[in-house]
Amino acid sequence: MSSSADVPESTTTEQLVKADPPLVMQIVVRRDLLEAEGWGVGPLMAQVAHATAAILHETRDIIETRSYLEDLKNMRKAVLQTSNETSLLKLSTLLSNATPPISHHMWVEQPENVPTCIALAPNRRDNRIKKILDKSGSRLWKG
Repeated sequence: MSSSADVPESTTTEQLVKADPPLVMQIVVRRDLLEAEGWGVGPLMAQVAHATAAILHETRDIIETRSYLEDLKNMRKAVLQTSNETSLLKLSTLLSNATPPISHHMWVEQPENVPTCIALAPNRRDNRIKKILDKSGSRLWKG
């Protein structure tokens, strides 16, 4: 366990903040839309843009989101893939049922009513998120 006694007196608040892991957004996209459903790369990129804009808007008052948006040159995103609609819905359920729930937005393309991707609010990649991504079968996007 760490205490303020472990931090040298000469350490500034800015140095402490820089010691935190960087903020990142994870975006999980259904791979089957590209391969089995015949969607193009452009339409999938639009889905990612929609989900990203939505979660940033929904969490605009949260300190992590504000910090993420204030550092435009250092924004980090990780694009992951999931196999199909069932795995995307499972991921959303796991994120919603976490304690506390993990902020995310599942984009559902209209008028077709097709869930396409999920964007997580900016976060510091805590172990809860990694475990949920693993449990849902989400993996880094492969070419």
